[in-house]
Amino acid sequence: MALPMAALAQTSTTSGGDTGNATASQTPNNNERGQKFAEALNLTPEQKADLKSLRDNEKQQAEAIKSDSSLSADQKKAKLKELRKSSHQQMMAKLTPDQQKKFKEMRKEHRGHRHGHKGESGEPTQG
Repeated sequence: MALPMAALAQTSTTSGGDTGNATASQTPNNNERGQKFAEALNLTPEQKADLKSLRDNEKQQAEAIKSDSSLSADQKKAKLKELRKSSHQQMMAKLTPDQQKKFKEMRKEHRGHRHGHKGESGEPTQG
């Protein structure tokens, strides 16, 4: 779920992944993917800025969770999952209903390619 959001927010920067030190030259696919999502959804400059801000905030919070030595691995996993869910909800709130529909279609298609053609419910599709 975070991958599409990351791609959407990557219109002017790239994701640092776990290290936070990646540059545009190291991750051109993320930036290119983000531009394609932004174009496909016809994001306004304001939406691009809002989504970038959301993604940057999510990255900061994720790094804080990952580096919190007081949390167990399971606690970190749970907190990161909740963070992704919250970030996704905030991102969807920035999109118009048409953009939300298009995004869900794109995500479903993307997940089908990555996860053995599973539908949005997580169930394998008949084919």
